Amino acid sequence: MAIEEILDLEQIEVNIYRGGVFSPESGFLQRTFGGHVAGQSLVSAVRTVDPRFQVHSLHGYFLRGGDARAPSVYSVERLRDGGSFCTRRVTAIQHGETIFSMSASFQTDQSGIEHQDAMPAAPPPDDIPDFKSASKVFDDAGFRQFDEWDVRIVPRDQVPLLPGKASQQQVWFRHRDPLPDDPVLHICALAYLSDLTLLGSAQVNHPDERKHLMIASLDHAMWFMRPFRADEWLLYDQSSPSACGGRALTQGKLFNRYGEMVAAVMQEGLTRFKRDYSPAGE
Repeated sequence: MAIEEILDLEQIEVNIYRGGVFSPESGFLQRTFGGHVAGQSLVSAVRTVDPRFQVHSLHGYFLRGGDARAPSVYSVERLRDGGSFCTRRVTAIQHGETIFSMSASFQTDQSGIEHQDAMPAAPPPDDIPDFKSASKVFDDAGFRQFDEWDVRIVPRDQVPLLPGKASQQQVWFRHRDPLPDDPVLHICALAYLSDLTLLGSAQVNHPDERKHLMIASLDHAMWFMRPFRADEWLLYDQSSPSACGGRALTQGKLFNRYGEMVAAVMQEGLTRFKRDYSPAGE
């Protein structure tokens, strides 16, 4: 399914939009992919904002598991329209219940101080197999919606580990085919894909327990710093600074091939043991 189709919305009333349905054939994705509802929520917010304003951040909470076989309805609340910033709140609804809530902030083009962290070392994407050939999980029919993305997870033994970092992961990705020049599409496409691998950064140190975990995104926050293209390679440098109590905190920085930091992500996710599993020694 094309990302333009996934992110396309039907306006059914002022400030109210409806997204299309994606029905996985089987397997891993039994519920709506979190990036799907986050990306569509952002599109609905963008539809209510003057083009002079560009999205610079979003903060969302996954409140209920979505039904992948049902459309989502997005209700947009116009919280503020200022001279430099404007803010929107989006509520995603299925079957009469809120499944996702998001606030998005927009800003006009402005100037100020500039600096950024250096891009971390990483093996080039051409030397890494794409994730579908590297993992049987991603051959599952439920992951066919990601066929248009070239995603390459850096092998564990090639990640340049940093002292003091509890858990690290690196991922290269890009859209396989050229996308239109609309910068909003690239931002919403990044919001869509940013949820796919981030929680994996909390699991790389726990290979034995991984299959015994219940995994779900709980919240998601993004900041967009510089223009970028989702159809050009982006390095998603990920880490998990803490995991306890059945939850894991994860974070990611996104860089283009020129070393420019284009976005940042923070996410907390459910990483709870399944009810029928007890770790050794407990």
